[in-house]
Amino acid sequence: MVTRFRSHGTHKGEFQGLAPTGKRVEVAEVAIYRIENGKIVEQWGFPDILGLQRQLGADSSMGQTSEK
Repeated sequence: MVTRFRSHGTHKGEFQGLAPTGKRVEVAEVAIYRIENGKIVEQWGFPDILGLQRQLGADSSMGQTSEK
């Protein structure tokens, strides 16, 4: 089974070396589940980390803020 969803939150703690910004963010994610006998036995999640970094004002090099 595959699901696609969005999570919302506020950046209140350090994330990948980026200090808290207080910004509201939205993160898209795809999750894949392996089901056995009607139960989820494994799950793989693929969040859009680059999209999250961009919302927080970081560039693509792991939490470095961009000068704009």
